[in-house]
Amino acid sequence: MKIAVMGDIHSNHIAFETCINHALERNVDEFIFLGDYISDCAYPQKTIRILHEMNRRHKCRLIRGNREEYMLNHRKNPDEKWTYFSTSGSLLYTYENLSGEDLDFFESLDIKGLYQKDGFPPFRYCHGSLTSSREALVPENKNVEEIMKELDVDFLIGAHTHIQESRSFGSKKLINPGSVGIPLHNGGKSQYMVLHGTNNGWEEEFFQVAYDVDAVVKEYETSGLDKKAPCWTRLNIHLLHTGEDFTYACIQSANQLCREAGECVNGLDIPEKYMEMAIGFLNLRL
Repeated sequence: MKIAVMGDIHSNHIAFETCINHALERNVDEFIFLGDYISDCAYPQKTIRILHEMNRRHKCRLIRGNREEYMLNHRKNPDEKWTYFSTSGSLLYTYENLSGEDLDFFESLDIKGLYQKDGFPPFRYCHGSLTSSREALVPENKNVEEIMKELDVDFLIGAHTHIQESRSFGSKKLINPGSVGIPLHNGGKSQYMVLHGTNNGWEEEFFQVAYDVDAVVKEYETSGLDKKAPCWTRLNIHLLHTGEDFTYACIQSANQLCREAGECVNGLDIPEKYMEMAIGFLNLRL
C-alpha cells in the first residue's frame, strides 16, 4: 500500500504537476492533499483544476488549510481591507482569481481526516493541527507533547510548517511531508512524501523533487502579480530558488519602520515603501 501525501501547494501548479507525475511513476495507490492549495504563486485556478482532475481520476482525500480559510473569511467579511501592497496583495489577487464554486469547494472540506483501511493501522491527518488550521506543530509549540499524548492513533500527518520532518513521541509519530509549492530548505526543491503501508505499520519516504522554478517565476510577470505585490514577489522568488524565507523578518522590520515614522497600521496594511526599506535594512539582495 502506497499513499502520496502532499501539502502547501500555494498555487505552484508547476511543482504540483511534477510531484504528481513523480508519485504516479512510483505506482502510488492513493493521494492525500493537506491544504493550502492557493495563494503566493500565480494562477490559483490552475491548481484547483488539477485537484478536481485528480479527484476524478484517482482515489484522493482532501482537507483545507489556513489559506483556504482566509479566502472563506474574506467572502464573509467583504469589508476586510486587502490592498495591492505586498502584505495583502497576493491574497487579494488570489481571491479575485477564484470563483464562487471554488470557494464552495473549500467550504465543503474539513480541516482534518481519519484514514482507515482494513489490514493497516489508522492514522489522522490535518493541515495545522486537529483543532486549528493555523496551529503549527513545531518543537516550540508547548501543546505538541499533549496533542501527541492524547492522540488516539499512532500516526499524525501534518503540514503548514513547510518543513519536511518526522518526530517520535514514544510509540507515536508526527510526520510532515514538507511543501510542494513553497518549500523551505533543500535548495528550493519541491517536497512530498509516500507512506508505505506494511503489516508493521506505516513508513514514510521523503522526496525532494527538482522542477522548473524559472517557469513559476515567469508567471509572476505574465499574471501581473509582480506589480500587485512587488516586494512579496521578490521575497517569494528568492524563496523558490533557495529555500530561504525572509518574509517574516521583512514584515517585522517594515512594521517597526512604519511605527517609527508615526504610522500605525496592522500587518496587512503596511505601505510598500516600508517593505522596500525593510529589504534594504536587512541587507537582502533580492
